[in-house]
Amino acid sequence: MAEYLLLFHNTPGVLQTRKAMQSAGIAFRVQDIPRQLKGGCGLCIRFHSEAEAVNRWVTPGVTEAIYRCDGEEFTRVGE
Repeated sequence: MAEYLLLFHNTPGVLQTRKAMQSAGIAFRVQDIPRQLKGGCGLCIRFHSEAEAVNRWVTPGVTEAIYRCDGEEFTRVGE
């Protein structure tokens, strides 16, 4: 299992995804976007997942980007 960040276009997208993850019993935290990343509303969701399950939390038009976290290194997923 790896750690991932979801970036969003706006704050309602964060709230929508947070609610869905809570309902599914997924452990996560909402936090400010790390300084080395740019984009969206300034908030992200950080969580652990198997690689093949990450896209479950992507909503077209809501999710801006997915990053895999390795300490303080971030690799964009899907590029």
